[in-house]
Order: sequence, then C-alpha cells, then structure tokens
Amino acid sequence: MDFTLHQLAIHELIKLPESSTAELRLSDRLLFIDERAERLVEKLNRTFTQKNEVLNGQLAAPEDALFPGYFQLLQESRFSETGFLQFSRDSMEALKVSLQGVGGAKGGYLVYAFYSTGKAEYSKDMVGIFLVRNTDGLVFQPAPDGNFQLHPATYLDIDRMALACRIPIKVGQEAWQPAAEVIKHARTQKEISDYFLSWLAVEESVSSIDMTRSFLEAVAAIPAPVDETTGEPMAAGAFREQVANFAMKSPGKTISIPAFEEKFYGEEHPLKSYFNENEMPLQKEFRVDSSALRDYHFHKFKGEGLYFGCKHAFLLSGKVRVEDGQVIIDDEDLAEEILAILQPD
Repeated sequence: MDFTLHQLAIHELIKLPESSTAELRLSDRLLFIDERAERLVEKLNRTFTQKNEVLNGQLAAPEDALFPGYFQLLQESRFSETGFLQFSRDSMEALKVSLQGVGGAKGGYLVYAFYSTGKAEYSKDMVGIFLVRNTDGLVFQPAPDGNFQLHPATYLDIDRMALACRIPIKVGQEAWQPAAEVIKHARTQKEISDYFLSWLAVEESVSSIDMTRSFLEAVAAIPAPVDETTGEPMAAGAFREQVANFAMKSPGKTISIPAFEEKFYGEEHPLKSYFNENEMPLQKEFRVDSSALRDYHFHKFKGEGLYFGCKHAFLLSGKVRVEDGQVIIDDEDLAEEILAILQPD
C-alpha cells in the first residue's frame, strides 16, 4: 500500500487508573518525519483494515463541541504545520477536561498524524489519532561468553492499541459534518471507552457490522440494475455475486455508497432513497465487515453425516435447490468427483 506521512505530533496523557484527574505533557513542535515514523503510522493505520469492530459516525457541528471546533480551525489553516500542531495541543486540553471524574482509564501517548494512503487513483488524505502505551518486555542480547541473555526492554505496544480514530479529509473541500471512524478496545468498561467518543464528539455512530448488514439489506430490497449486455434487469444471483465482488475488492475494504451507485445505477440513487425512506442511518463510506459479507455471499449447511457450502447466488439460480424434500445440486464436476469414488477405474 502506498503511504505518505505529512505531519506527526506526539503528546503524553498522564493518568493512573485509580485517579480521576489527568495531566498532559505537550510537544512544542512536530516530530521529524523519517522512515521509522512512517512505518509506525502506517502500522497504526493498518489496524482499521484488520479490525471488524469499527464505529462509523460523523463529528458534531463545530459550534457544539470543542474537538470539532478545533478540527474546523485545522481545515481553515489548510493543514499547515502550525495549524496541525495547534490542533493537536488544543484537542489534548479538551481530552484532559473530558477525563475529569473518569476512573479506570489509563494514560498513554497520543499520536496525531496527517497522512495519505492508497494508490494514486484511490489515494485518501487522513487525520489519524492513536492512543498507544509503553509495555515491558524482554529481548535477547549477546553475553560475554558467546551465549545469549535476556534483558528487560520497554517498547511501544502497537499491536494492542488502546483507542484510535481517523477522519478522511479532502483539502480544499471542507464539509460539515466530517465522517469519522473509531476503534475503542475497552469493551468491558463502557464508561472508559465512551469518554473517547465524547471527546471526539462523534454522532450517529454505527458499527461496521451493522452498517454492512444495513447496506446488504438495502441492496436486496432495491430493484436490480440493468444488464448492459441484454438491456434487461440483472438476474438476482448475478447481481448478488457482483455486489460481493465489489465489496471484497473495494480499496482499503471501504465501501463507498456513491461509487456503488455510480457503478451499478449510473446517475440514479436508489440506495440513498431507500435509506432516507426507511429512516436508516447512512454513511457515505464505511468499513465492510467481512463476517457480514460472508454470511450474505456464502452459506454452510450441515445434515446427518453431511456438510457442504455454496454461494447464495447458486440458491437463487437453482443450481442448488430443494425438490420434494430432497436437495439437488446441479454440478457436473461435483457429480464426476462422486462417481469417481463410487465407480473407480
């Protein structure tokens, strides 16, 4: 994946779980960007393509909360270095305020990054904020006698990132309210993780699995698009297959509703209309949940001594069907495999 880091700021949130107050250690300048810095942020960003539990929402209006207001000032600065540093410092002060009275939450290092990711035609600018912590571990080091010894070491625990947010942006095309994606890992202590959403002022947050299911439900409800080769509505099974392929091949595993409608419906907007008519939350872009997509695309069946799976499209086309209480699988290759066992040469 192509990746370019433009700006990077690090601040420390100092807080013990047993304390209800927090302190800050703020940087007074941006970090120098080198290969190690890029590698760090690229790995942090990659978490969003590896985790299923991603919340999709949008920032509140800038006049309604501190963080969105500071983010608007960042946009107005055209993401200048001075503007980015000021945004990170101001929003850290807001985080300190939001943590007042929250027990159990721990501090760490807030990584603020402005970066671009994806190949040229799919490149996206992002502002990412990641909460990471140091952890104690062990490393091997050569011993004087030629063997190896274990030595204690402290390192950043990137693989177990505490909380993270990224905001897709388009420089020069500021829009309110900006979309936001959030990962929060404190599943068992709701208050601790909710302070992060409160600080960011994320509204209408919907999990990626719920958004994927809503999207697939809408796709099943709207009319199939016209098949360009026949001029007739596309067969249900064929359309379902194309929907699954579109989702699986979407850059960054992110589904774009406008891109989907343009590909299959041209200038029409049936998905948008469906969401509006049914008063369902609509995110223009969201992370596709692989488990929900798999349930939509592929089914597994189990009987007495039997176990098999097939694409949903095969059920729609009749390739796999039920007749008089019997399951019929219309597949010559499969038939030949079974006959080869029953009638070996």
